Amino acid sequence: MKKNEFMDSLKRKLRNESYEYVCQVVEYYDEIINDLIEDGISEEEAIQSLGNIDDILLNMHGDDIIEIKPHSKKSTAFIGVLLVLGFPLWGSLLAAGVLLLLSAYIVIWCIPIVTSCLAFAGTISFIVGIFGAFPLFVHSIALGITQLGLSAIFGSMGIIGVILTHVVSKRIFNYSKQLTGYIKEVSIKVLRKVGAVC
Repeated sequence: MKKNEFMDSLKRKLRNESYEYVCQVVEYYDEIINDLIEDGISEEEAIQSLGNIDDILLNMHGDDIIEIKPHSKKSTAFIGVLLVLGFPLWGSLLAAGVLLLLSAYIVIWCIPIVTSCLAFAGTISFIVGIFGAFPLFVHSIALGITQLGLSAIFGSMGIIGVILTHVVSKRIFNYSKQLTGYIKEVSIKVLRKVGAVC
């Protein structure tokens, strides 16, 4: 089981509990799993070492190991005022970061678009060159052979473009998936610190 699956399952089991309690439990086990992974254990082994989720919940309710720290109303109000007053600064920085990430995705995905255009242009040129070579044989054999040679070159460009598009798209998709996962993880950590999500 992956960490995300474990956390989702834990949240589902705790759906009848208060929001603060769920946040405390999720943060507690997130830290435990991260510590185990830092010690060199794989993600799956770390989760396996925790045991069954039902057993975890039984022990948790029995021993009450999670202590809920209530936020004072003053600190919550102060944080709210700071967020509202600081919005022009942090809002513009957030928008700039999101647009920077979006532009990075666009630039990265331009590579397979260019290779697919190469594949398309090479294939069309090959087809047109083959059919255009036959009328040239009537005027001159040398022109016909030249046209066939050029169409073969364009055909090979089309094949190279198809291969490049396949290879590059696969790699970029994997990198995009990893980058998206990393961004999601960092965003969740930041939102947890603020107290927006658990």
